[in-house]
Amino acid sequence: MNRFLTSVCVLLLATGSVNAQSAQVKNAAKSTFKLTAYDSNGNATSSTCGVFVTADGEAIGSWSALSSAASAVVTDFNGKTYPVQKLIGANEIYDVCRFKVGTQKAQAATLAKALMPKDSKLWLVGSEQKKPTAAQYEIERQETFMDKYGYYVLAFRDSQGIPGSAMVNANGELVGLFQSAPSAVDARYAAQLKFDALTINNPLYTSSGIRLQLPADKKDAQLMVMFAADKGDSAKYAGYISDYISQFPHDVDGYSMDALRRVNYGDYAGADSQMQTALKQATNKAEAHSEYSRVMYQKLVYSNDSLYNDWTLDRAYNEAEKAYKLDAQPAYQHRMAQILYTKGEYQKAYDMFDALTKTPICNSEIFFEAAQCKTQLGAPNEQVLVLLDSCVARCPQPLTTISAPYILTRGHLRDAMKDYRGALADYNTYDTLMLGRASADFYYTRYTCEVNLRQYQQALNDIAHAAVVAQPDMRPPYLAELASLQLRVNKLEDAVKTADLCLNLDPKSTDALVIKGVALNALKRKAEAIECLKKAAELGDKRGDEYIKKYSSK
Repeated sequence: MNRFLTSVCVLLLATGSVNAQSAQVKNAAKSTFKLTAYDSNGNATSSTCGVFVTADGEAIGSWSALSSAASAVVTDFNGKTYPVQKLIGANEIYDVCRFKVGTQKAQAATLAKALMPKDSKLWLVGSEQKKPTAAQYEIERQETFMDKYGYYVLAFRDSQGIPGSAMVNANGELVGLFQSAPSAVDARYAAQLKFDALTINNPLYTSSGIRLQLPADKKDAQLMVMFAADKGDSAKYAGYISDYISQFPHDVDGYSMDALRRVNYGDYAGADSQMQTALKQATNKAEAHSEYSRVMYQKLVYSNDSLYNDWTLDRAYNEAEKAYKLDAQPAYQHRMAQILYTKGEYQKAYDMFDALTKTPICNSEIFFEAAQCKTQLGAPNEQVLVLLDSCVARCPQPLTTISAPYILTRGHLRDAMKDYRGALADYNTYDTLMLGRASADFYYTRYTCEVNLRQYQQALNDIAHAAVVAQPDMRPPYLAELASLQLRVNKLEDAVKTADLCLNLDPKSTDALVIKGVALNALKRKAEAIECLKKAAELGDKRGDEYIKKYSSK
């Protein structure tokens, strides 16, 4: 009973103390607000508090309230409601975050400049029906973190304070944010929280439906938008692009990113409109024309849509040409050459690629494209090989998967020129770059090269691997090929077993039946061999009858 009476007295003294406090403490309540979070169905999931720390709507509050919210709003001291627009920074350990609210006329709290010592008094302030409220607390213990911020353990333990509420000193300066321990986290720490471009990859923060604020630096902002594209949240990605355009209205990248996003959804008219806006708004007009050309070109190359006729290769070329006339950058000429190649104007494209090999942007890609032109023009393989050698020679070292297609193409050409050793060297390099995860077609190609070099054990390994990684409908042909080579190198028992595997998948594989029949005959199992060959003949394979006649005559 004594403890109960003591608690009641303390509670009455605390809640009634607002009348005895300074005007500054009362005025501090005007910077506070109610924070309500909602799920994707519009149901309220939490109701906490927060504090404005800048006049243009930056605020701090509890991170747990927003960590999984689809959306959130704040209701200020005057009863006005505004949306939470972006997350600026957060820390899950101290359960605080910094965010932007959709208002430019907030009454900001004044942050206390120094730590509060033990036994200092703080007031938890808020509002009720537009009237300030306050409850007095005493600091029982103060812990310092990061050398300058305070974590305050409070002596008054019977409060019903709401997380995120403002804790102020006698001057009305914001000291911390209330937590239910009861305790308070230094408001200065919450007010300086800031995400970087890589934070968007942290699932702790991306679980919130509220977007992160883009970094002030343009390159970092581009990086964050790029990462957002990989998250699979189309609505959020569109929002990030919109934020980028608002933040950098004279940079063409925002408009081109949005145009490409619209192209992916078949909104070609919308994409065209965005690029028209870019031509008007972008400071760099040459870059705007170049990006307009790139957006059109990607649609024309990668989309099968034929209903939107306003974009053509000629128009894409004209935009790239306009960019080059405004600023003779080799990169713009490169786009022109690529469009010429796509149009089938191979000689003009080759001449342009050849000219680009003498510019500072000369790289593997340009030599590779020049080689493709030569191939289309029917040039001798030796001329194409020279270009591919130059292409591979300019690949960054050590080689990566980016260079893998160039290595494979040269391998195919060497193979066609019967330079099997050179081809195999390229195939082996390609397989290494792909970490042994190439396609079944590749392993079949290397298998045929190894057979030509009579490297039969390697060939057996590759055709077996092709059968393993192939799509189900392609496994029987690869198994038949494996059985054929096993027969050729006199691995007769293996040939029979592999043929059986093939027949289990495709009972009508006449190749497997013939191979098995020949292998069984070589194993002196003539009756079984004749039975297999009869089945092949019944399925229409003439080889079955031919082998039956051959074996019957002996």
